[in-house]
Amino acid sequence: MSVRLLHTSDVHLGATFKMLGERGGDQRRQLQRTLANVVGLAIQERVDAVLVAGDLFDSVAAARLMAPFAREQLGRLGEAGIPVCAIAGNHDPLGAGSAGIWQRLAGECPHLTVFGAAPQARIFPDRDLTVIGRSVQDRLSSESPLAAFLAGGAAVADGTHTAGLARVPAGARPTRHVVGVFHGSVQRPDFETKFGLITPEEIGASGVDYLALGDWHSAQNVSAGRVAAWYSGAPEMIGLDEPDSGNVCLVTVRGPGDVDVAPRRVGRRRAASITIDLATAGGPDAVARLVGDRADRDLALVVTLTGLVGLADRVLVDELRDDLASEFFRLEIRDASHLRPEAVDPTQYQANTVLGRFVRQMHELLAARDGEERAIASDALAYGVALLEGRTEILG
Repeated sequence: MSVRLLHTSDVHLGATFKMLGERGGDQRRQLQRTLANVVGLAIQERVDAVLVAGDLFDSVAAARLMAPFAREQLGRLGEAGIPVCAIAGNHDPLGAGSAGIWQRLAGECPHLTVFGAAPQARIFPDRDLTVIGRSVQDRLSSESPLAAFLAGGAAVADGTHTAGLARVPAGARPTRHVVGVFHGSVQRPDFETKFGLITPEEIGASGVDYLALGDWHSAQNVSAGRVAAWYSGAPEMIGLDEPDSGNVCLVTVRGPGDVDVAPRRVGRRRAASITIDLATAGGPDAVARLVGDRADRDLALVVTLTGLVGLADRVLVDELRDDLASEFFRLEIRDASHLRPEAVDPTQYQANTVLGRFVRQMHELLAARDGEERAIASDALAYGVALLEGRTEILG
């Protein structure tokens, strides 16, 4: 006998998306449409349970506003006979100001289990399934969300007691299938975090068949030992630096060490980034073509321009963005290129002229600067020469 689960997290209902400007409202509404799609997928796939691994809401204030919509969507799962096990994350913690919201939501949705700030277990005898979870109470807590469970097990949630069972020790198997739901970041060398740090050793020691994690917005496999552990990622685009968001995980658990995890795309919009070296790109027209070739009305694209270039290869960023912005959901162009000092030759200008003195002084300034200060000085040289020569643009 196996169980099928739908694992989602980091929906962030009510997110403001200020970085998207006038498109923010559209993406905020898209989060709602995507959650409805997730619910529809769970019903279509006839899963045995839905796991929500934190950050259903973007904030406590968003939880107050969006709770009715969440109740409506979770109600669809209840009508289909699908139980939901959810935890609060670091954006919507189970602390002051939000505990009442979660309590009301659970009270209005009898099929919904919201785990408390201490580890709890919910047993579904008809599915031979135990779900263990723990909500985040303090969004800035540095404690691993798995620590308390590994130290003392999990109390069986109200209404699910079986004869003589009041606590599930770590590693115990009250049913054939045991899964966990937690919210925090897994330790890795290239990623710094200040709270909720989970070690691979803790994942392996948990003893569950599948660990449903939330916090990271991109789908990732972080399995350790015999424990299959995944971040489902956010089901819809939340940030511009999360290329693997937009998924849920469909999970089939057959037994310890025998778990299949299939990410399934449910989101509408995607984020992507490209880097273009202006020194080899072939000029502004070629850059425009490279960006234009990625045109997609549901794509948020971040373009970073790099390289040491001459005047003829400089790109008018604002003009390029204005020309192509309508072809994307969001187009952000970051100019990290630098003007080659020799691109403006001081010997071309008489030393006793305003232009000649300006070029020479800017060359001295460039030689003494690096990083962002050099980039600013490089732009000032290019634009200053164009202005003093009476030109309206800096391209040769």
